[in-house]
Amino acid sequence: MNKISPFLFITILILFCFSLLGNVIFIYQIGEQNRSIRVVDGDSIDLKDGRRVRLLAIDAPERGRCLFEAGRKKLEEIVLNKRVKLEDAVVDDYGRLLANVFVGRILVNKVLLEEGLARFVYVKSPYYEELKQVSQLAKEQKRGIYSPLCRTPAKVDCLIKGNIRHGEKVYHLPSCDNYDQVIIDEAFGDQWFCTETEAVGSGFRKASGCRN
Repeated sequence: MNKISPFLFITILILFCFSLLGNVIFIYQIGEQNRSIRVVDGDSIDLKDGRRVRLLAIDAPERGRCLFEAGRKKLEEIVLNKRVKLEDAVVDDYGRLLANVFVGRILVNKVLLEEGLARFVYVKSPYYEELKQVSQLAKEQKRGIYSPLCRTPAKVDCLIKGNIRHGEKVYHLPSCDNYDQVIIDEAFGDQWFCTETEAVGSGFRKASGCRN
């Protein structure tokens, strides 16, 4: 049986080492693409490869709204400068990349819902029930956006509810159907108004089913 010459053995070993090193570098570079380099707001991050990712199934307050900064800081605390793993990624109708975001075993979407720093959005997700449950618990325990900080009661003579849902601004008078069921979420732009003129001036229209 022919023996491999020392020179050939060393050559093969060197080539193997270079190949192994190349694979390690490739894996490292792939991982670096998913490093979070910037937190945009309470539900969006920028990755090193230029992608912007919005957390799937949650909606955090926008800039200037109640607890915007708290949500952004919490997300920053969890993901900034860390490698993240994206699961169940989809592109929505606006061209945005949405995904369940993990840091290690931590589902970041879930943490923000647990602390009441975002509301649950009903979209298809393998974690649908889990996210829905923690969001409901945060609501029941009045955490974050569900606390009196972001849900102030009506003032005397200011009983008109200005409600924003799916981008549509509608105001409800006490005489309107379902008035008692309408929740004012100031974290998402809802407002109390003292007069209909004030509500209309802010871009709201009267809800259907209202009695004058």
